[in-house]
Amino acid sequence: MYTREHFSLPLPAMVDFVRAKSFGVLATHHAGTVYTSPLPVDLRGSEQNGLFVAGHVARANAMTAAFEAGAPATITVLGPDTYVPAEWFGTRSRIPTWLYCAVEISGRLEVSDAARTRADVTGLIDRLQKETVEGSTWSLDEMPAQLTEGYLKNIVGFRLYDLQLASCFRLNQRKDHSGELAEVLAASDDAARQELARLVLRPPTARTE
Repeated sequence: MYTREHFSLPLPAMVDFVRAKSFGVLATHHAGTVYTSPLPVDLRGSEQNGLFVAGHVARANAMTAAFEAGAPATITVLGPDTYVPAEWFGTRSRIPTWLYCAVEISGRLEVSDAARTRADVTGLIDRLQKETVEGSTWSLDEMPAQLTEGYLKNIVGFRLYDLQLASCFRLNQRKDHSGELAEVLAASDDAARQELARLVLRPPTARTE
C-alpha cells in the first residue's frame, strides 16, 4: 500500500480499526493466478505476544491451493470513504479528491487442520455475537450437530502469520479548509460521510507529544 507518514496510524490504532471492522478482502498469488476473496477477519494476539489472523473460505474456493503452498497474502480492510468535489472545501480553487480509510495486513498463509478451524470459527462467532447482540449467549452448540459438521466440512481454515500492517487514512491532513469540509460531510444523511466529518476534524493519524 502506498501511504505517507501523516496518513499512517500507529499500530495499536490499526489493530483497533481491524477488530472493529472484522471484514476485508484477502488477496494472494499462486501458480500464476491472483486470487481474491471477501471474508471475515479475526485479528488475534497482541503486539507483545505476536499478532495473527484467523480466517476461512469455502472449500470450493480455488484460493485454497495457496493455503497449502504457504503463499504470501494481503488482507485489505476498508473504512468509510467518499468523493469530495471542490465546492465542499468552500472554494472552487481545489482539485477534487477522495477521502478514505484503509489498513492492509500482509503475512504468510498457513492452512489449519479441522480442530483449529473449528476453534477459530467458534472464537470468531462468540466474539461477534457478544459485540453485535447485547447479552447474547448464542453459540454453535445450539445448532444440530449434523448441520455444524456439514458446514465445517465445506470450509478451509487458515491463519496468517508474520504480519506487517500498513495504513492510509486520507483525511485532508496538512491542507486547509478542513472545517468547511467537515461541516458539509456532517450535514449529509450518509453515515460514512458523517463518520468522515468526525475524522477530518480529529484525524487518528495525528501524533501527540
